Amino acid sequence: MRKYSLREQLVKEKKRRNKIFLFIVVSVMIFLGYSFFFGDMGYLKYKKLKQNEQKLLKEINEISAENTAIKNEINLLKNNPSYLEKYSREKFGLVKQGEMVFQFQKEDR
Repeated sequence: MRKYSLREQLVKEKKRRNKIFLFIVVSVMIFLGYSFFFGDMGYLKYKKLKQNEQKLLKEINEISAENTAIKNEINLLKNNPSYLEKYSREKFGLVKQGEMVFQFQKEDR
């Protein structure tokens, strides 16, 4: 059995500590990398939430435009008698007293 000198023991111990330190650093880096990409608040989750946000903002803008159009139509119906008359005739088929409506059917050929 060979006896190691004090210097050799120190070198071996330093190499061992360096290996342990390297193992710990690599383990921490792997954990952080995994957490960054696949964790609850990771990059992939962030991208998915960003896409969902864009979709919802688009939907909000579409609904807002539709609401504006409906408000404009309500305003016209309340304040513009000629528009109200036109709308009533087209939507409900109403006619003035004494008017006759002619409806033509298209022939299928």
